[in-house]
Amino acid sequence: MKKFISVITLSLASFFTSAASVSFPESIDVLTLNGLSHVDSRYLELETGHNLIEVRYSDLFESSAEDSNWVRSEPLYLYLDFETANNYQAFTPSIVSEEDAYQFIDNPTIHLKDGMGGEKQVSLMTHSQLMAKLLLSNQ
Repeated sequence: MKKFISVITLSLASFFTSAASVSFPESIDVLTLNGLSHVDSRYLELETGHNLIEVRYSDLFESSAEDSNWVRSEPLYLYLDFETANNYQAFTPSIVSEEDAYQFIDNPTIHLKDGMGGEKQVSLMTHSQLMAKLLLSNQ
């Protein structure tokens, strides 16, 4: 009985401490959340405060009737700080061609739309940009 009550208590605690959720489009694969790799790659429950999400952009483009090419980014990092509970949906800019995909990879930004219709643009960072941000924030 104690074990059952503990499980319910932990479940409720994790429910109430969840600050936000984010869903991602098919072209964005979530690799890790706060260093943990066992995550749903389309929908994340985030904790209050700082969250680091590692993602990768990938999409398949047809270059001819017989040939297609995958366009993939290196791992990209999304650093978010949520203080209020909200459900967000992530969107990439309109990407309809390989050229659009490579432009996105060169300047990766996504839009986060909240449940109230508010929207903000967030930049994705490369590994070196993330390291520079961490180094500069500790000074």
